[in-house]
Amino acid sequence: MEKLILFTLIACSSWSVTAWAEGGCPPGQYPQQGQGWQTCVPIPESGQSRGAPQAPVAVWRSSWQAIATDSSKGVLGTSIDRSTTEEAETLALNDCKSKGGTHCTIAISYGNGCIAMVTGNALLTTGAGRTKAEAESSAMNNCTSGDTGCHVYYSACSLPIRIQ
Repeated sequence: MEKLILFTLIACSSWSVTAWAEGGCPPGQYPQQGQGWQTCVPIPESGQSRGAPQAPVAVWRSSWQAIATDSSKGVLGTSIDRSTTEEAETLALNDCKSKGGTHCTIAISYGNGCIAMVTGNALLTTGAGRTKAEAESSAMNNCTSGDTGCHVYYSACSLPIRIQ
């Protein structure tokens, strides 16, 4: 009987040591204590955070536009939302020619923003900016510095397109 009591005491004390070492914390946590308090804290991972997953990095495609003119005939050709400056310029020249232009030239090409054309009594000016208002203001300032009767004739934006 003494052996049974001794065995029971040894077994109970080993269980209590195990329970004390675990601290009653769930898996993935360990006990931490201070004066008058005890809690469970997550086991830190090396170099990794368990927070919310990171948002994917945005991938953008540039977007180009152009204006081509034949000023002798008053013809305007445009392109918008093209992948490259070369494509935008080629399409603007083709648009100008399809409207009767014979001496079409590129007046402006611009990517990821806005362009504007302002005409006055004698001049045709262009401007560019991040917004349509900025582009129109730039073109208007160019016109009013050397002409009168200036007004916005054309403006458009080709903004970057998010592809991912």
